[in-house]
Amino acid sequence: MTTDMILLAGALWVGGGLLFIQGIVTNRNAGPAVAADSHAVVEDLHRGRRAALVAAALFLAVWPAIWIGAHFLRR
Repeated sequence: MTTDMILLAGALWVGGGLLFIQGIVTNRNAGPAVAADSHAVVEDLHRGRRAALVAAALFLAVWPAIWIGAHFLRR
């Protein structure tokens, strides 16, 4: 039972992070420079560049804090 809950929570955590990353990358309101950066990051992830993979892993670890900061702590 506990193992199932841990696996479910982990899957939801990673799935939510991946959806958040997908939303950032496909943002229609992004300017040309931001869109170009997003596409460059996706290319780096596809090529398996270490810096992009480490950045993605760190983002997946802390994405709830980033989401809360973006949505609830606005000035």
